[in-house]
Amino acid sequence: MFKHSFALLALAISVPALAQQSQVVIGEAFDIDSQQLIYVEKHRYVEGNQHEVKYYDPNGKLFAEKRLSYEQYEQAPAFEQENSLRGEWIKVTSEGDRIKVQYREESGAVVFDKRIKVNEHLLVDAGFDRYVKMHWDKLLSNASMKIDYLVPSRLTTVGFEVGRVNCLANTRADAVCFAITPTSWFVSLAVDPITVAYDPDTRHLLRFNGRGNIASSDGKYQTVDIRYQYPE
Repeated sequence: MFKHSFALLALAISVPALAQQSQVVIGEAFDIDSQQLIYVEKHRYVEGNQHEVKYYDPNGKLFAEKRLSYEQYEQAPAFEQENSLRGEWIKVTSEGDRIKVQYREESGAVVFDKRIKVNEHLLVDAGFDRYVKMHWDKLLSNASMKIDYLVPSRLTTVGFEVGRVNCLANTRADAVCFAITPTSWFVSLAVDPITVAYDPDTRHLLRFNGRGNIASSDGKYQTVDIRYQYPE
């Protein structure tokens, strides 16, 4: 039922130095079971508050792109994403106190759209990373926070709870980890919790473990383990 990913795969890399120098942060996404490389993400800030993500297959072929803008809402950025494997297309734009969501499942399919009111709990795509940084101290104190995460393919939001947890095995020893868990029992049957790991000093995203938001050529969303690499 919940076809589209509830993951926060392309979490924004909110590091001013990287933004100024337009350096690239790389995320390698591995299949959770086989540990085979599925794709590579390359993140870059361009033109100040614009965030660009490109996705490459293991052979280095570009197959998807995303561009985000945080100019109006930090945790609910406008963005556009297109995946050439199927022609899936998503666009979110800001319209005053609302966002307009447009979604096309594949090339030639009907484009559906809906407007959703913005509130303090609404998170859109990579806005989750901004949210973590804004509420860092509270999350470190083991407080649980409720969010409404946008699911473009459903043209709606789904409730999640964010809280600190023990890190997964093979995560860096000093990392700080958080889990994103569905608040609905029904949704939890279809969606496993997502775990993210951060560097406690730089607050860089180090690792993501959960369902990805880039569909394969057959339209399926794989569960991935992404490791991020930062320039020196």
